[in-house]
Amino acid sequence: MTTNPEVASIPEIRKANKAQAALFFGITLPVMDKWIREGMPIVQRGSKGFEWVLDLHDIAKWKYTSRLPSGEIDPETLPPGERKLWYDGETKRRELQVRDRQLILALEVEEIVGTAFSATAQSLMALPDNLERRAGLSPEQVESVDTVIHEALNDLADKLGHVAPIPESKNE
Repeated sequence: MTTNPEVASIPEIRKANKAQAALFFGITLPVMDKWIREGMPIVQRGSKGFEWVLDLHDIAKWKYTSRLPSGEIDPETLPPGERKLWYDGETKRRELQVRDRQLILALEVEEIVGTAFSATAQSLMALPDNLERRAGLSPEQVESVDTVIHEALNDLADKLGHVAPIPESKNE
């Protein structure tokens, strides 16, 4: 049995088999297998007559520098060719999400919310006059209802403004 030169070049303190690496990182063997499928670096794959050899340093570097907390790959840590492929794949994925209506463009949402807000505001602003005519409210009561409605609409506009700032009107 010949010794893999790459295995011989790793300091003993950094070498581990799958079980030892799983113990070191506080994970189970199935999680270790998942990491391997996700591209975790391997020095020597285990097979008949050969033990798994992993470099704990390389695994830690792979796990904690090339991935985001969510487990996704950080494209900025990839080599240029792989980074381009990653961005191309992300672009295609987003196009499919838009096509399948799993992802809605911000402009489309903004238009829908704006239309709904405008229709709601018009209905609410007509409410004091309707209450005066249909329920016989006094002018003071109508003014009070009108004030409450305007305060609520202003509060809603302020809250929506935090999501997407409302552009200033050219008439102002």
